[in-house]
Amino acid sequence: MFEFRTFEEAFARDGGQNGSPAPPKILRRRKSLGKRIVFYAANLVLMPIVALVYLTVGAEGLRVIMPIFQMRLYKLPVPGAGMLRNYDGFDRLDLSMLMALILFIAVTLLWIRVFKELQEMGEITRQRSRNPILFYLLTGIAAIILLGDAGIFYVGLDSQTSSSWSEAPSYVAPAATVLYMAGLALIGAWHADYSHSPTV
Repeated sequence: MFEFRTFEEAFARDGGQNGSPAPPKILRRRKSLGKRIVFYAANLVLMPIVALVYLTVGAEGLRVIMPIFQMRLYKLPVPGAGMLRNYDGFDRLDLSMLMALILFIAVTLLWIRVFKELQEMGEITRQRSRNPILFYLLTGIAAIILLGDAGIFYVGLDSQTSSSWSEAPSYVAPAATVLYMAGLALIGAWHADYSHSPTV
């Protein structure tokens, strides 16, 4: 004899919160070759320019805030680091350039994650009701990093404009900082939309 209550459900449950079936996953079509070429070509052109601008300004901000970042890389107590002094250009690299590069990558990835969460594509937003402490902790950490990055950029830009031959208006540094944050946010939104579009 068959028991009618032993059949499996067509849809999985949504984590056991309210017991309602979760909607089926949306099938995603493969992106066309043209869209992929445009996306990666735009990144190859855009990201090095943005990174170069940030390395120039952000590194200066790190040097002003913490003079320890003025240490040259060839002076680091790392085997082989002294060889950098023998190459043109590498002898001028300091810790601020390395830290600015790491910070730029981290902030860019963080903006991408922020927009993924805003589009309800991530796991953090789902923790808001189940584990609010974790949600607000991660949100606070992200806000501190983004605001700290903007502060470093502002200090570096303000230092360079104040030391230049021609005096710039006082609103230039704050306005440029806002534009910088908006630009990185736009890049993050673009990458998040590309990775979670209806096509793969």
